[in-house]
Amino acid sequence: MPTFGRYTYIIKRSLAKQKHLFAHCAPRVPYITAVRDFKMGNTTQKHNEDYKILTNDIFKRFHLMLGFSEDFIRTEHQKFYATANNGRSKKSQIEELLHDYLPPATRKHTKQLNNSLFSAIDTNDDGYVDFGEYLMSLKFFQTESPTERADFVFRIIDKDGNNRLTKRELEHILTCLQEYHKSLNDSGVTEMTNDGPKSATERLFQKLDQDSSGDINVSEFVDGWLKDNTIRTLFTF
Repeated sequence: MPTFGRYTYIIKRSLAKQKHLFAHCAPRVPYITAVRDFKMGNTTQKHNEDYKILTNDIFKRFHLMLGFSEDFIRTEHQKFYATANNGRSKKSQIEELLHDYLPPATRKHTKQLNNSLFSAIDTNDDGYVDFGEYLMSLKFFQTESPTERADFVFRIIDKDGNNRLTKRELEHILTCLQEYHKSLNDSGVTEMTNDGPKSATERLFQKLDQDSSGDINVSEFVDGWLKDNTIRTLFTF
């Protein structure tokens, strides 16, 4: 199945699985399916549920959705609530929690990158990250699936959440990652970024904007990620 068709198929499958996503008998779903459900408000959190006390039901639902062990969930739960004791993490707290996952950058660009990351993790757009959203971000950072990682990186770049990347958004993330790219010593990345973020953005659009629409949709980005090693290296951290 072509990449575009396979990716579309995964998204369509997510719609069919929403009704029984967290039933105990349901199979663990792909990460792309899970994040689509998060974006649509179908989170693991029940109405008025508080994650501060980890019940067996919460463990089961997170395990079904993300595949994490009880020990891992418990460890991350302690870290999360030690930083955000009210269960609602702010941007500065998320930066602290995910510091080891972020690439090296100047202080200014680290803040900008964290803002983009926070927007991607805050799936219900309430201005805070809860424990469920935090666990979801860890799964995406740890996944070895190129398609799933590409989908997550796309959401980080897509600051306004409209599922399309503009030149401004792409240039913004490339600017944030300048120091990281210099440290890679990769010939393809050096050639792409040697003339600065603006020039690199134009080159990336030539590669990724397959329908010449002036922006890049999810399928175009994932397709380019899977086919082009330089694109993967640019955004793999």
